[in-house]
Amino acid sequence: MAGIERDTRGCSLDDLERLNYYPATPMAVISWVFEGTLHMLEGEAQENRFALGPALPRITLSGPQRGPAASWSPGPVHALSVGMYPEAVKRLIGQPVENFLDRHLPLEAVAPTALFQACQAVLAAGAADAFALLEKEIQPLWKGPLRPSPVPYIGDWVRSVATRATHSSAGRSLRHWQRLVRDWTGQSYRDLQLFTRVEEAFIRRIAGGNGSSPNLADIAADAGFADQSHMGRQIRKVTGMSPARFGERLASDESFWYYRLIAGEIRQYG
Repeated sequence: MAGIERDTRGCSLDDLERLNYYPATPMAVISWVFEGTLHMLEGEAQENRFALGPALPRITLSGPQRGPAASWSPGPVHALSVGMYPEAVKRLIGQPVENFLDRHLPLEAVAPTALFQACQAVLAAGAADAFALLEKEIQPLWKGPLRPSPVPYIGDWVRSVATRATHSSAGRSLRHWQRLVRDWTGQSYRDLQLFTRVEEAFIRRIAGGNGSSPNLADIAADAGFADQSHMGRQIRKVTGMSPARFGERLASDESFWYYRLIAGEIRQYG
């Protein structure tokens, strides 16, 4: 779906600025840590205090995450994270994506030898042209048509999953359709709709950013929420905070760099 590189070498960041906040996501992610160390937060950061899990492996598989997550680096870090559609990960690894929900695992513990060797080659080569090298290494492992996604919105993907399941379920029951969606994505169609609505609200918030305060009631209605309170609860579920608090941190908090990067892509594609 997308690749994101983060390099803080040569940057002067304090402890809080070395936090990295991420939303819940239906995508699976493979991450490489080329230099430095990353730890997932256990629980929420309280002021400048937070509990850390063990250091992540150099190559990590993160399954779809049903809640927001955060990581922290004790010093400079250079890493690459590649989000992949869950049905693609299922085909590459040969296991149900549901097995990886809300987990961060060493890739070598779950990947077939060929996939792990392809990802290990990226780590061994260092960060130079890492994404291009990954594409080259992984292409021989892929059997089937390639469907590029020049504007990879989650909503477009969820609708394509529903359409493909419908065509695969002609003459079959709704239960069979629901099983197909869960088998491909690890989650129910109802669960996936949460991401499409929150994404739509985010897109409308970014598109309407002209320096004035956003009309949250209008955004809620346009994004398909029952009302503004419903939107607030759903956004909190994905980001861990209210729409107002999220907007404040998006504007100036260094640890929200990921959200600003996505916002920049949204502005680019309009």
